[in-house]
Amino acid sequence: MRIFIALLFEDEKRDIINDILGEVRLISGSGSFTAKKNLHLTILYLGETSSQLLARIKTVLSDLIIDKFDYKTNRIKYFRKSDSSLIVYLGLEKKKELENLYHDVRHSLKTVDLNFPNKKFTPHITLGRKVKIKKNKSIHNIYSSSLDLQATRISVMESKRVNDKLVYEELFSIPLK
Repeated sequence: MRIFIALLFEDEKRDIINDILGEVRLISGSGSFTAKKNLHLTILYLGETSSQLLARIKTVLSDLIIDKFDYKTNRIKYFRKSDSSLIVYLGLEKKKELENLYHDVRHSLKTVDLNFPNKKFTPHITLGRKVKIKKNKSIHNIYSSSLDLQATRISVMESKRVNDKLVYEELFSIPLK
């Protein structure tokens, strides 16, 4: 199973993020865009995971004591890929609680012998991959007002293909206090 840990959104917030994604799609010549039901904020990607390890992950994460917190989106941004395509995402305002959540989850998973490369955590909501923007268009012209979000649980998700479509399924969640 391909596993990752994420924050999910209420339906109303997911609808708003999907509307923003629609604006990105309008100015794109091509790309692979995130399905509405798959919109999320990845905390940590774990990759291929056995069911035995998944049980240990659930136990370790259940022991975490993390308070609920609010966070906000800011503007549309992108990572440039080597093939000149973009990963377009909705950025988030810097938030200490979000950074702490990442470090707490990462640290707790080291106790089950999971190790992760040391890389900077850039919290974001991926809207599209392999995006090519049409000539004379710019993602910087897409207006996105700040969206208030709340972290109430962390979700352990499985990434899989069903009928050639990418599906993210929540396997279990851990409520934040």
